Amino acid sequence: MVLFVAAQGTTLQKLSLDDMILKSTAIVHGTVQPTFTAFRGSIIYSHYILKSTEVWKGSIYGPIDVAVPGGTANGVHETYAGAPALAAGSDYVLFLWTSKSGLTQVIGLSQGLFTVTTNTAGAQTVSRTATPELMLDGSGQPVADTDFDMPLDQLRARVQSTLAAQAGS
Repeated sequence: MVLFVAAQGTTLQKLSLDDMILKSTAIVHGTVQPTFTAFRGSIIYSHYILKSTEVWKGSIYGPIDVAVPGGTANGVHETYAGAPALAAGSDYVLFLWTSKSGLTQVIGLSQGLFTVTTNTAGAQTVSRTATPELMLDGSGQPVADTDFDMPLDQLRARVQSTLAAQAGS
């Protein structure tokens, strides 16, 4: 028997691309494989192993354990509004944040997960569908999320230029 537990509504703080670049502890391009789900305190996390093909920020050595809130453990199923959905074997750019306790998560929940695809011209692009969850701006006012679509090379250059500007200030 599986017990389903739906999380209460989630309110997200809207993060700009520059916010995610600067607040992330790592930014990685790679593929994921699911590994296990487990309780951490009272929250169930689905763990994915990220195999990086490129590291744009941070010191990453080897595979990364990325935890996403929600999943099934010990017969209990939890869902969290706004949590990103990762598909095994898919190619992503992930903006990651690692807590002091060592738990690595996608920053801003689904805001920090970008799917990498190859278009008909053979160029790689990154995209993210707008989340329907409630979002607030920095002053606490409701704002709508928007779809995101950009060439992979342009996103890589934006990350590099934002980090270089931060280092120069």
